[in-house]
Amino acid sequence: MALSGFIRDKAPFRVELSEGLPLIVRPLVKTDLDRVRRAYHLLSEESRMNRFWEKPAEINPSRAESLVDTDNEDHIAWVALRPDDMDFPGYGGASFWRDPEDRSRAELGFTVADSWQRHGIASLLFSLLWFDGWQMGLRQFFGSCRLQNVGMANWWEQMGGEVTRAHRRYELLLDLEDPEVFLEKVPFEMPPAAKRVEVAEWMVEWRKMVGE
Repeated sequence: MALSGFIRDKAPFRVELSEGLPLIVRPLVKTDLDRVRRAYHLLSEESRMNRFWEKPAEINPSRAESLVDTDNEDHIAWVALRPDDMDFPGYGGASFWRDPEDRSRAELGFTVADSWQRHGIASLLFSLLWFDGWQMGLRQFFGSCRLQNVGMANWWEQMGGEVTRAHRRYELLLDLEDPEVFLEKVPFEMPPAAKRVEVAEWMVEWRKMVGE
């Protein structure tokens, strides 16, 4: 099926997690600055360390501004919101920043609210970044996480990525495939990795939304 555009051009739109939780997903924009500040404040110290490598209860103003400084080219970010309460800061967000020295690579980052971790929100947001990122020329995601962040390391491995232990952190690499190739492969993988199946299910939905 040919693709006629980016999934971000269809946003905002409503989705449901497998457990039935409804979400509104859309790109993060500069007017979300206060939302980012409030969401950060609600994170536990452990979650702040896992994502930002720091514990203060209030986010550094320059960091908050960098998170919402998206441009649809080098910095893309998505947020998952509550449909019946748009003042709620959000269930989670994810973004990528292109490597200025190799534009086929981008650094990937996630933040999911403590109460909603391990519910599939990271996989949902990742699928959006991958789907549009591939059309933008991305071929690899990279990142790092604390050694204590076992959940992220396990997620990365389930997605088929490389997890290499370094000093006080894991270095993460994930080579991307054409979403069409990925969707053809996943049904035949044995044993199937749960996270890859989750992402594939979302990819099918995005393909329907932008296909011709």
